[in-house]
Amino acid sequence: MADETTKKSTAMGESGYRAGARDRIDEAFRLLRAEQFGGSAYLAGRGAEGALRAVLWKNDVEIQQGKKSLDTGHDLRALLANVRNLGLLRAGGRDDAFATAVQHVARLWYNNMRFASTESVEKKWFMLGEVRKNHTFKQATTEFYDACAVVIKRCEALCHK
Repeated sequence: MADETTKKSTAMGESGYRAGARDRIDEAFRLLRAEQFGGSAYLAGRGAEGALRAVLWKNDVEIQQGKKSLDTGHDLRALLANVRNLGLLRAGGRDDAFATAVQHVARLWYNNMRFASTESVEKKWFMLGEVRKNHTFKQATTEFYDACAVVIKRCEALCHK
């Protein structure tokens, strides 16, 4: 069993989650441009998750002290609720757009997407109505990437408060 010093030294922390979120969204962009849509969507969603976790690490003293964990699984809606519970978001304006972007990402992204083929992701998004006759997987993935970028950008601002 690890002691408290070891636990704290191996924890991701705010800066680790922020750096990872930026890396994932950059990688997602490169994959999107290469038309590797499944991988792009997975990494963009992972970036959004990391950014939300960074906000919680930055602003929740109990998480920083190890008294509370980020044990939400990969549920972006639960992460958003935790950010809201900290009183960091205001109704109206950019925080409504931020919450809408998180909801959009959460609807389409799932952690096991990392194991799914691109075809499987496209089929799932088709079943969800995201991909349809006049809305291609490329368009849906671009919009998804954009929503993830909105989440990451707002989380960066929240971390700088």
